[in-house]
Amino acid sequence: MKKKVKNLLYCSTFFLIFGCGSDDGVGQENGDDNQVSGTITLSGAETSELGTSLTVGNIEVANASLTGTDKSVILMSENISVVDNEFVYDDDQNGFVIVAADFSTGGSTDIDSSISMTIVKDGVEYRHACSSPYLNFFTACGDGFGIDFDAKSVTFDGTTVINTEDDTILTMDGTITWD
Repeated sequence: MKKKVKNLLYCSTFFLIFGCGSDDGVGQENGDDNQVSGTITLSGAETSELGTSLTVGNIEVANASLTGTDKSVILMSENISVVDNEFVYDDDQNGFVIVAADFSTGGSTDIDSSISMTIVKDGVEYRHACSSPYLNFFTACGDGFGIDFDAKSVTFDGTTVINTEDDTILTMDGTITWD
């Protein structure tokens, strides 16, 4: 089962990176049109490259077509959106996509939560991930991460993710809400 969970996280990262499409100029609208607000504060060694905050501009809730589970939330920078189950971006040199999943109410027998995140800064991709409980890959997200679908919020409180290429730890704090 560990391999299945790890594959889910890698597949989420795959969709984030290769599932992006460009805007072809045709009028497109976001199907959910959720209003989202909040900023995630970052701390750790990579903040010199990534900056110290991520402002969430768009959100997709429970989109199993993109994430593989309806127990997920996709948080995106304002220049990235989802149209017809494809990522559409206005600027492919800067932005972020965070796939956050909370299985604490069911959906996985192995993990309670996971994050798969790609931040692009000046054309360079930084990929991070975590899963809780720790299953000998990535890092543990920590007890301060959770999604409350009823309250329409995602909380990052000392949440840790690991850079999947160089094992650098990044810590995330903040609350994201949507209507």
